[in-house]
Amino acid sequence: MRGARQAGRQTLQLIILSVLLLCGCGQERQGYPQRQMPQGMMQDSAQLAAGHALFGDKCAHCHGKPSEGRSSRAGFFQPPAPDFTEAHFSDSDPAYLFWRIEVGKTVEPYLSSGSVMPSWRGLTDQEIWQLVAYLKTRAE
Repeated sequence: MRGARQAGRQTLQLIILSVLLLCGCGQERQGYPQRQMPQGMMQDSAQLAAGHALFGDKCAHCHGKPSEGRSSRAGFFQPPAPDFTEAHFSDSDPAYLFWRIEVGKTVEPYLSSGSVMPSWRGLTDQEIWQLVAYLKTRAE
């Protein structure tokens, strides 16, 4: 009886630990500063075109050209470069996308996970917002 009770406790502890780990994994985006995308950015064709051009210049060689989704080059990286045609990017928090473009691999959890994403701190805030707007419209 005592062995069964101990086994039951261990099972319960394992379940609780699993739930906590799964909840923690779902919170990978915590810790980024809140920012507001400039008003009308998503509707401004000139801003979206500028974001498209920046993507072609700075991002496409790893993430893929707009017509190809994630390129075969993206899978070379571990973790792989994201495919920005995936639908969830259209729902991504613009502040998160801004932050990831700005800091790249220089912060956790990306630093220790082997990300090769460069920091684009050399871009202006306006340019990063243009990229963010473009990424959100590129998603399916």
